[in-house]
Amino acid sequence: MSSEKSVSNALTHTQKALFFRFVTLLLTCLFVVQMVIAVMLLYRMQSNNINMLASMGAEYQRILTFNGAEKLTHVVVANPERLQENNITIFKQEVTSSTVFHYVSGAELALPESSLHAFSSKIASAELSAPNGNGAHNEHWYQQLMTQPFLTLPLVANNQAYIMVQPIFSDFGAVISEWLRIGLALAVLAVISLLFVWRLIHSTLSPLFTLARQLDEASQSPLESMSNTLNLAKQANNDDLSSINRSVNLLLMRLDKVIKSMDDTVNAIAHDLRTPLSRLSLSAEKGLLTEQGDRNGTQVMKDALADCLESSHQADQMLTTLLKINDEVAGRLSPKLSQVDINATLLNVASWYEETAEDRDIQLTVITHPTSSLLTDEDKLIQILVNLIDNALKFTPRGGTVQLAYSDHNNIASLSVTDSGIGIPEDKHALIFTKLYRADESRTAEGYGLGLAHAKAITESLSGQLTVESEVGKGSTFTINLVKTALR
Repeated sequence: MSSEKSVSNALTHTQKALFFRFVTLLLTCLFVVQMVIAVMLLYRMQSNNINMLASMGAEYQRILTFNGAEKLTHVVVANPERLQENNITIFKQEVTSSTVFHYVSGAELALPESSLHAFSSKIASAELSAPNGNGAHNEHWYQQLMTQPFLTLPLVANNQAYIMVQPIFSDFGAVISEWLRIGLALAVLAVISLLFVWRLIHSTLSPLFTLARQLDEASQSPLESMSNTLNLAKQANNDDLSSINRSVNLLLMRLDKVIKSMDDTVNAIAHDLRTPLSRLSLSAEKGLLTEQGDRNGTQVMKDALADCLESSHQADQMLTTLLKINDEVAGRLSPKLSQVDINATLLNVASWYEETAEDRDIQLTVITHPTSSLLTDEDKLIQILVNLIDNALKFTPRGGTVQLAYSDHNNIASLSVTDSGIGIPEDKHALIFTKLYRADESRTAEGYGLGLAHAKAITESLSGQLTVESEVGKGSTFTINLVKTALR
């Protein structure tokens, strides 16, 4: 319960931390975007005002030039709506005083004294090229916004002067309104994004923390029941992170196999090595109890030493094989892959047993395959075949057959060893691959019950499977199935 609570707290804390970082990033992005939008809206406002002032100014300049001041005054006074809509005011300069201006038409605008002097110099220079803010052609639009109060355009012809005036921020209210609408839309999108991200973070992290909780529970379980405690393969069928769970499960299954292999090795050392060690002890005692004056003492000592040598050799062989099996299961002996001609390997291994087969009156044959190239570890493969052929010859009666064969089907390479021996009962098929197991029928034969366990461990180190098909009195077929892969 405490494990679940701690994992839940960790999940909540991590979710909040990630969510807070996302919120901070999102707010920063929103601020930057809003500032960019504000600059773009101000630029658009300034550009529209300049274009509108220039368009109307060109029209009024033509009227002033070709029709005179009275006509211009009549036009702007009779139609003030256009000027008012664009917040433009037209002033007429007094002929007798350059600093005196009279309101003609358009928006109501109160002019400060400083602006009147600026308008006078503007008209005096008669710059008709384009509207700008109180004077400088070289000013950028953002400089005009920050430093100049008005956009101006002088209209000069026939000793008459008018000036069109428009405040720099004449449309500022509309700009603010549009900026707020865009900001509101972005805020709604941000809220939707936050909800989506919160759900995404939760759905992404939950499987990881579930995995963490299960690992925590498994770490507190006995080693032999770890794989049962953390059975992720069944729990992660539809999970987005099922591949991670399956990988962890495979890792734990391999760890479980290594632990069981170590346990079996320790048990074998503790129990099955007791027999040769006991024989060593008895033979040594027998030799030590022999009196020097005994006529048969020398022979007894030799027999005792021979028994000791045989027993030590048996113990050494058993211990070496057990350690090899454990190394294969633990993955200490990595395969050295190369392209191998399986036909040549089978013929080579079979040649080692030709004399043994002839002595036992057993027919040893090899069935090859047209395409026999396989990426594998030849040394490991030979060790498997040697163990299987040894067993086949050992349990096949005189006049029987042993057959080695290679086949290739659906990218699976299969090597089989078939004999016509005594066979194995069906209920013993799984047991024969366990360490030190010997069926009742094989008790009289030499061996330690480790050959098939060793062969299976080597096969699995090659990512293959070793299977058996057998029927009592008819023989057995052991098959090595390996997946064919290309050499990298």
